[in-house]
Amino acid sequence: MKNSILMVNESTDPYFNLALEEYLLTHYEKGTIIMLWQNERTIVVGRHQNTLEEINRKYVEDHGIRVVRRMTGGGAVYHDLGNLNYSFITDRSESGDEGMKQFAGYVIRALAEIGVEAAFSGRNDILVQEKKVSGTAQHIHKNRILHHGCLLYASDIAQVAASLNVRAEKFQSKSVKSVRSRVGNITDFLEEAVPLDEFKKILIRTILQDDTYRTLTLTPEELAAVERLKTEKYESWSWNYGNPIPCSVHNVRKLRGGFLEICAEVVRGIIENCRIYGDYMALRPSKEIEEALIGCRFEYAQVMSVLKKYKLEEYFGSISDKELAETILGVED
Repeated sequence: MKNSILMVNESTDPYFNLALEEYLLTHYEKGTIIMLWQNERTIVVGRHQNTLEEINRKYVEDHGIRVVRRMTGGGAVYHDLGNLNYSFITDRSESGDEGMKQFAGYVIRALAEIGVEAAFSGRNDILVQEKKVSGTAQHIHKNRILHHGCLLYASDIAQVAASLNVRAEKFQSKSVKSVRSRVGNITDFLEEAVPLDEFKKILIRTILQDDTYRTLTLTPEELAAVERLKTEKYESWSWNYGNPIPCSVHNVRKLRGGFLEICAEVVRGIIENCRIYGDYMALRPSKEIEEALIGCRFEYAQVMSVLKKYKLEEYFGSISDKELAETILGVED
């Protein structure tokens, strides 16, 4: 595969790793890039989530767990050295998911080599015996698309419940399955122990069986640019936690397409500011929609007229314009 790169990133610094991922997406405009990487104990929140509402801040600070926001949508996840993270960057296709299916195929074949039967499920997940061992999210930059995710290999799943706040609004019944019942580590399904480092070698070998990849060593200038992005963006309070706005309207809904939270400042019937939070799967940042709503009358027809101008599936996944408008206004059919 021409111009294809396979990078085994040895850094375990989450701020550096997400900065590097963004740099590769925005500065390498041709070919396919696969990056394998790991983070020290970290909560990675989705692009559109309200971080302070999602994390158990005292527990996170007491236990030295880092917090960082990624550029993709979806929910908060826990990373540690028992995970193997992957980034797959390629040209965007019409359906947008061929790249993810290609990489999932590598993972499934590598797992088969160690005796674990896995399957790709839906658009995002890899399952073993109905348990989720990997999920993904996507982000678009120009004609390029990033698919990235986390493979649970030998992660401390108990840390997830302790590190994250479970918001009651997200659940519509009391019979909520625990995190442990819905996800699993690869090690849970192994008959004989296989260290993560050994599995990583198997995965790399599987990737190289299909395509020719070259390695990549960043120049000093490129490394300096990544370090600047790390410092100025991924380590910053404004990126990871955000700057709150005055909020006279606060509405929350759990929809099939994800959790949706609206904070808006409405003065004399006009939207003066707006933040849209949630764990929905998005390809583009919702900031464009937030800015478009400023100056709009706080009325259903007016809000819908703004939303109709956008391909909302790229911003909010399967959440419809009607569902979004109703949540903004705090009304339901």
